[in-house]
Amino acid sequence: MAGALAGPTPADEALLWARFEAMDTLAHLVAPMMPHLAEEMWQHLGHDEMLADVPWPQADAELVRDEQVTIAVQVNGKLRATLDFPRDAAANEVEEAALALPQVTRLLDGKAPRKVVVVPNRIVSVVA
Repeated sequence: MAGALAGPTPADEALLWARFEAMDTLAHLVAPMMPHLAEEMWQHLGHDEMLADVPWPQADAELVRDEQVTIAVQVNGKLRATLDFPRDAAANEVEEAALALPQVTRLLDGKAPRKVVVVPNRIVSVVA
């Protein structure tokens, strides 16, 4: 019960800020289709200037960049498996992991591959 009497926590403030940012962005995105509604939302969010005069929001590419990538492993042109690796992992590590997969070792049948091509963050192609 004592927690109910306490003031807002940092998590509450962060949630409120996130909601405000979401509504702010939503007003921008709705503006081309429903400009009057978007302007009304914009004014209710507490902005003094018109939404039409505000620049379009810029996306931050670093926020959507995945640190893990799924790398396809193909043998003789057919997809046999996938590997999850950190982005920009060393090519030799990815190659070793691909060649150690049971699906690949079974198809190689104990022989060394003729060629292995590693395209960083994308694919490992093994020619048996």
